[in-house]
Amino acid sequence: MKKLYIWGDSILRGVTYSEERGAHGLCRGFRLERVRELGYDVMNYAKMGATVTRGMEIMDRTLPENLDGATVILEFGGNDSDHNWREISADPQGEHGANTPLPVFAETYSKMIERVRLAGGRPVLATLVPVDAEKYMGWISRAGSRESILSWLGDTSMLSRWQESYNTAVERLAVLTGTPILDLRRDFLLSHEYKSLMSYDGIHPTDRGHDLIEEKICELLRRESVPETVYGDVYIALPGAVRAKG
Repeated sequence: MKKLYIWGDSILRGVTYSEERGAHGLCRGFRLERVRELGYDVMNYAKMGATVTRGMEIMDRTLPENLDGATVILEFGGNDSDHNWREISADPQGEHGANTPLPVFAETYSKMIERVRLAGGRPVLATLVPVDAEKYMGWISRAGSRESILSWLGDTSMLSRWQESYNTAVERLAVLTGTPILDLRRDFLLSHEYKSLMSYDGIHPTDRGHDLIEEKICELLRRESVPETVYGDVYIALPGAVRAKG
């Protein structure tokens, strides 16, 4: 049986927010059953709240010595790009950094990719599911003063722009390391029903959003091999070498 390994955060853990229960929990439909129907044994080590540093710690405990050519999806950046909103609310004039600074994020992620390859796996980097800035602003405002947080941000859309910088880092890392991308972000951004794909908190997909994610994973695995297409019209030949489509 073919194998799929996943290391990531709550997005690929299948977490959503239920307004009915008023709590986070696993999406009812996200069990990766369609992936298993394709003949894959799935080992999902994604964990809610995980940053890339935490993901590396989890990988230390769970990475097999020999992945034997297995596909490995890595999905980090959402929690790395987030901030301590309670502290920002209390001191909107202060200096506040993201949970993981971009240089640390890129360096740690590149080491994770290397470890997967050294173990004989084929890594794939997932792009970030885009944050719904309006919903997320309402969510983080529960941690304190909306006015104070907005004062520090400058405008609500800064939430999505800041996250975009981490997604850009993921795409750049894919090019530099010759790693294929599982592009989750594009389909969310282009959907005319985007609001229905994101739950109340603005960062976790709804059941419909998770259904879209699982379909994207299945599209990846239906191919005979992990595609070398990274994004757009750019193909990866070897790490550090880029050739144009044609």
